[in-house]
Amino acid sequence: MASPHGHLVTASPSSPGRSAHMRGAPRRGRARGVAITAAVLLSITLTSCATGEMTDAASAPPATVSASPAPSPPATPAPAPSPSAEQPPPTQVTIPAIELDEPLIDLGLQADGSMEVPVDFDDVGWYTPGGRPGGRGPVVIAGHVDSPTGPAVFLRLKELVPGDTVTVTAADGTPHDYVVTEVRDVAKNAFPTAEVFGATATDTLRLITCGGLFDTAAASYTDNRVVFAERL
Repeated sequence: MASPHGHLVTASPSSPGRSAHMRGAPRRGRARGVAITAAVLLSITLTSCATGEMTDAASAPPATVSASPAPSPPATPAPAPSPSAEQPPPTQVTIPAIELDEPLIDLGLQADGSMEVPVDFDDVGWYTPGGRPGGRGPVVIAGHVDSPTGPAVFLRLKELVPGDTVTVTAADGTPHDYVVTEVRDVAKNAFPTAEVFGATATDTLRLITCGGLFDTAAASYTDNRVVFAERL
């Protein structure tokens, strides 16, 4: 579903292969913060996935994204688990089922309460206020589905099914394996913030991108796709 309007947090248009995204060395890049804006507490919703921006939902974009050309009003993000100091941050994400192997950049929060998103459509980002692999979750990772010129890094995320595995490698080289338990598309106005960004007692993982149909009037996708995974 590659749209001519660059979209954030990817889902997976068409193209089955993705040789352009098989990189090995982790890299830390800049992130932009007008994509996912946090909604007050647990009512955060990812509003825009278009034009390289995800608006709405600093803590958890739903599997459905209702685009909105302008960022939502700033709000306080839902409480996220404090990363354990002893757990190193993640630096790489690998998903064999869709031939994805990408370094991770850091995604924090903007002063206005919005979640940063990658500036580069081929970057995948880790939400730093969330969990870290090996600790308590959730570990939240987001990426674009397409760009103004075609597919982006999370193009094939929609192909994942329960049982597929995801490996998140930490800065110390330790691999942390997760198994996909659910892939859900959620309307932007029904984003399950608590489920996606809420603290968990165990090590869990969330992958977020855009999904649903592309709304040309709003210049954004109607949904967000969220992949839920548990530690193996």
